[in-house]
Amino acid sequence: MEIFYINSDTFLNNIDLNSLDYFLEGKSFKSEKQKRQFCLGRFLVKYIASVKFGVQNTELEIVNKKPKFIYSDINFSISHSKNLVLAAFDSAPVGVDIEFIKPRKFAEIFKYYNLIVENPSQEYFYRFWTEYEAGIKLQMPAKSTAVFQLDNFMLAVKSYSSLGIKSRLKIYELKSPVVKTNPNELISLKPVSDNKKNENALVIQDINTASLTSFSPLNLKIE
Repeated sequence: MEIFYINSDTFLNNIDLNSLDYFLEGKSFKSEKQKRQFCLGRFLVKYIASVKFGVQNTELEIVNKKPKFIYSDINFSISHSKNLVLAAFDSAPVGVDIEFIKPRKFAEIFKYYNLIVENPSQEYFYRFWTEYEAGIKLQMPAKSTAVFQLDNFMLAVKSYSSLGIKSRLKIYELKSPVVKTNPNELISLKPVSDNKKNENALVIQDINTASLTSFSPLNLKIE
């Protein structure tokens, strides 16, 4: 299993924001932030499918309210929160959810779901919430589950594969090119390692997490 993420605070520095509309797919949003998160999510899965898995036609369709590639059986799931946009890819159907941790009326939210939890802790709530959302995105019974604490984020992953997630999970950050670029042009750029970065390439940087129970993404910025 592999997760690729974008830190929008840094990634958008050299991206032509107007050209992000290329990934709107005819949708409209009430806020600019929601629109950018949606477009970055669509760009991310299309880019990874193209450069990592060799998918030539990355057109998507919606099946049971879930995006899928029309011309590929690659399994993926998208999530975003705060300044992070990420996508999980797996050999089996997958669901992923990431949530920025902040104070909420946790007990009241549990009551909404007909659950009575006395004095729920912040960690308990976000573990419940991310697992719940990841399960909805998986759309089938999970055979494996993993939950991670990422500083001020909680990340949950569910897979239809019975193989353990933590032992095979790899995390990558997708970094912006040095010069101003249109997102639709990025699809054709080749990924390079960090020490070979040039102004016409994206960088995919590996974060080794195989032996960790928690991790901190590089360049994580909390406002």
